[in-house]
Amino acid sequence: MKNKRVLIPIALLILALVGISFYGGPVTYVFFWTVVLLPVICLIYIFLVIRNIKIYQRTEGRDMVCGTPAPFYITLQNEGFFSFASLRIIFYSSFSTISEIDDDVEYELPPHSSIQRTTKILCKYRGEYFVGIKKIVVKDFLGLFSVTYTIKEPLNVIVSPAIIHLPKGSDRELILDADRDNQMKKPVPDIPVREYVQGDDIRFLNWKASAVMQKLMVRERRGEEKSGIAIIMDPGRYGERTEEYLPPENKVIEQVLAMTLYNAENNIPTDVFYRTTTPVRQSVRSTGDFDALYQVMRRYIFRDDTDMKHFLGELYDEAYLSEYRMLVFVLQKWSEEEAEWVKNINTDQMPVRVYLISEEEGEEFTDASDNKTEILPIGRKSYTEVTS
Repeated sequence: MKNKRVLIPIALLILALVGISFYGGPVTYVFFWTVVLLPVICLIYIFLVIRNIKIYQRTEGRDMVCGTPAPFYITLQNEGFFSFASLRIIFYSSFSTISEIDDDVEYELPPHSSIQRTTKILCKYRGEYFVGIKKIVVKDFLGLFSVTYTIKEPLNVIVSPAIIHLPKGSDRELILDADRDNQMKKPVPDIPVREYVQGDDIRFLNWKASAVMQKLMVRERRGEEKSGIAIIMDPGRYGERTEEYLPPENKVIEQVLAMTLYNAENNIPTDVFYRTTTPVRQSVRSTGDFDALYQVMRRYIFRDDTDMKHFLGELYDEAYLSEYRMLVFVLQKWSEEEAEWVKNINTDQMPVRVYLISEEEGEEFTDASDNKTEILPIGRKSYTEVTS
């Protein structure tokens, strides 16, 4: 039994029943009814406390930034004519932390008084969710019972992703590897056109050459200069509960923004591929372009009606990814199916790097594609959690 004080009225009730049974008299009956009514009075007291307590909490606006502490204000007010013996605050703790206030502290409030606290709140993940006070635990004046009261109007905030500056040189090796690999494909002189064969993409038909040669000719794409890096973002929502899908989704956004910002600051052309109702390609060539991408990612919604295999199939149909020096995938899961789709898309055999959001950083995964695919597992914790 969690509350051993409840044993006291039970013992007194047994004692009162024994007194009535063997002795009787007005004193034993008064004692009996006092013991019987005392728990009822305690429960009524708790009900009155809940009716008369006022809880105020606020932040300076609904918009917050992941990993950046913001002011947070709390007021507990007693509007009754009696004292509140014991109040304990329970916060939403899965996605945010409150500094300088302990969940285990019990507060006592005299009539018509209040407790005010000014502190800081830090949100861990990008997204929209509840923060601040979740529940109030109320105890009676004898400590016999406690009732947990859930706040009817919790504090809802919209949290923007953190902007992470990767250290200089963190992706420079990636770019140099891509350049070396692409140069290895160019010992053979470029051939402008060749005869069409079954399976060639008809969008690369050269109609002028076809008219001259009197047969279908396609542009030969081998040896073309590549024009930057493609970052492909997993658009799927995997999980039903917020606690399941929010951390990996936050890490996907964080990783994509960190790499894109690094590339923009180092003049590396980058196209970011994500999906809304259809595939979207957003080019980032400057910090101004990055700001536009950031605004999209602030409110981006991952969808449970799609997944990475579906998205990769759409990209394969559109032949979007053949013009880049390197492909970078930021995924929430990796299997034989995803690996096969990546292999099908990467017809030019360019270098591929997969950032895989996993439960634990360093977890081993099987590479089911080819030796040009580098898989880098990264933990679900955000950069702000790791560095704070």
